[in-house]
Amino acid sequence: MSIASQLIGRKFDQICFVVPDIEAAIEMWKKTNGVQVWNVAYDLAKEQTQKEYRGQPGDFQFSCAYGFAGDTLIELARHDGGRSLYKDWVDERGYGPHHIGFRQSDADEYAQAEVHYRTMGIEKAMAGFFEGPFGNCRWSYWDTRAQIGFYTELYYVDGELNERMQALRSGQNVSITS
Repeated sequence: MSIASQLIGRKFDQICFVVPDIEAAIEMWKKTNGVQVWNVAYDLAKEQTQKEYRGQPGDFQFSCAYGFAGDTLIELARHDGGRSLYKDWVDERGYGPHHIGFRQSDADEYAQAEVHYRTMGIEKAMAGFFEGPFGNCRWSYWDTRAQIGFYTELYYVDGELNERMQALRSGQNVSITS
């Protein structure tokens, strides 16, 4: 079995939409698609470290909302400032689907998946590291627009954040960031 099959393909769990207004997008998802429980993280990138944008230090700021439709994590992202793929996307294509995500089990799997993407010649376009009160999240967006039409995220979470994500998936109103 290939690295891609073991570490990436079996780990799909997310789709992200860039939105102009998080609260309005949440209301639409509630009324239209029945996703009732959301966790909103304003200024999510403010405390992040190891921020990268197209191979340079990143200065991006963004806010996100998270909810689950079945086992799929729905992320609603709003660009708040700096250079970011969210801003680029809105400028080039408008609001809408931005990336799909593959959640790795831990830091080792994440590192192996990154090596695989680099070996495939895929550019890491944006990345960061979030150290939160309940655990950490390392994430990176890879430029797969030419292959599939949008970006691909690799990420992992650790600590109590795993349990909080599971509680959110089961419909509990929990915070994953504060």
